[in-house]
Amino acid sequence: MEPLSQLPFQAGELTATIPLAIPAVCGLLCLALDLIPRRRGERGGSAGLGLLSFTGALLAALACLALWGGDVERVLVAGTISVSRFSSTLALGVLMATGLISLASMHHGQAAFSRAHEEGSTIAHGELFALLQFATCGMLALLVANDLLTLFVAIEILSIAVYCLTGIDRRRSRSAEGAMKYFVLGAFASGFLLYGISLLYGATHSMRLDAIAAMHFQGGSSLALTGGVLLMVGLLFKVGAVPFHAWTPDAYEGAPTACTGFMSVAVKVAAFGAALRVVSALGESGALGPAGAWLLWLVAGVTVVVGNAGALTQRNPRRLLAYSSIAHTGYVLVGLVALARFWDQSQAGADGAAASAALLGSGQDAVAGVIFYLLGYGASNLAAFAVLCHLERRGEEVEDLSDLAGLARTQPGVALAMTLAMISLAGIPCTAGFLGKLWVFRSAMASGDRGLVVIALATSVMSLFYYLRVVVVMYMQEPKGGEVTSIEADRTRWGSRLSLGAAAALVVLLGVWPGERLLGMIAQGARALLP
Repeated sequence: MEPLSQLPFQAGELTATIPLAIPAVCGLLCLALDLIPRRRGERGGSAGLGLLSFTGALLAALACLALWGGDVERVLVAGTISVSRFSSTLALGVLMATGLISLASMHHGQAAFSRAHEEGSTIAHGELFALLQFATCGMLALLVANDLLTLFVAIEILSIAVYCLTGIDRRRSRSAEGAMKYFVLGAFASGFLLYGISLLYGATHSMRLDAIAAMHFQGGSSLALTGGVLLMVGLLFKVGAVPFHAWTPDAYEGAPTACTGFMSVAVKVAAFGAALRVVSALGESGALGPAGAWLLWLVAGVTVVVGNAGALTQRNPRRLLAYSSIAHTGYVLVGLVALARFWDQSQAGADGAAASAALLGSGQDAVAGVIFYLLGYGASNLAAFAVLCHLERRGEEVEDLSDLAGLARTQPGVALAMTLAMISLAGIPCTAGFLGKLWVFRSAMASGDRGLVVIALATSVMSLFYYLRVVVVMYMQEPKGGEVTSIEADRTRWGSRLSLGAAAALVVLLGVWPGERLLGMIAQGARALLP
């Protein structure tokens, strides 16, 4: 074993990996504590594990803010990771999802463990919270990956954990079906990812994104472009972009509601964080070129159309939110297209220092818009899924929109949280969704993609139908058979009430008063990625 003095990095640099280690340790603790025998009929065991999972997310967030700060990216641990405000800000989105979903799923442990065993349920055990933590570890690693092999390993860590979360409910065949589809298609996408990495290595002779960015391909490179496109295919699969979206509705419907909420937010934030790094590196090197920007333009346009059109006919809330997730992937891709256009225009050259500064400002604005959109979308989607978690009864989930009828009468606070989530996802003013869309569309307009913005705006108007339909059902329809017992309040579910309340508050705060500190972090993150 080499002495510390001969390692290719300073031992002190390992402190930057503490935010990654915290979720891993918490996951192991969840598994170990779940093995402690309990008396028959004892209550609240998994509630304690949920609090442990929430605490792990909170500690990891504090560690990220303390260790991943600064306007300039710091490349550490032999070039394998790169930390800055960019990674720490997006890490907050991932850890927000982990913490709130940990609280929302605590009710799985409120039932007696003996009854859980009799029903054959695996949800009431420590595997749920352990897998949440392991997936979080992979996502945080993905956000700081500066080496393509590190990026691949991080994706596989989060993917394996999320596959298991999708099929964790062994009672339901739909859960196994969704997990199998997700796994098979995910393995297929991993092949594209590895092939893209090999082609990029062949074109650049480097695995490091910062080294790839420092190269200058005069007139572009077909080998590097092909490798970059295949690498993006693997990342676009993770976010559910068309045509790599086929797994999304079945996986979202089959997985337990808490796991679906986690997948829809945390995976998207982490994958888009990696996509921003990859697009920035390829764009700076000149490997992306106009062809790469137009490919992203096409994927973004088709994704917003397919996602919104698919959601129009859905009656199952989880399938509706699955297609909604696809549509919002398209909206985020609009900001990614603006970033690709920035690099395309930068390679063409800017006339004068003022023009160069304005161009750089537009690129940083595109990155900042994507970061804010991901945070706002995460809060909105978590509020919706926390409501669905709160309404579960005896393992039965909300399977149809009619199950929400009369909710405003029996649980007005819960109905209000769902309403805020829906109007934010629709992009109505005074919510996080509106400000996020405004920011992303503005950056696309500045880059000259007016046609794409028109398509996104038209489909956003289309989305009002299925989002507001949920509100109409809750406030203006009577429950089936005139009974409201199925959705009456459960006072023991304080964790899910706290989760949906916190997410709904974030929706309003981010839309009305995001705060100078958060906006400053987002601006610093954009400057760190595009110095």
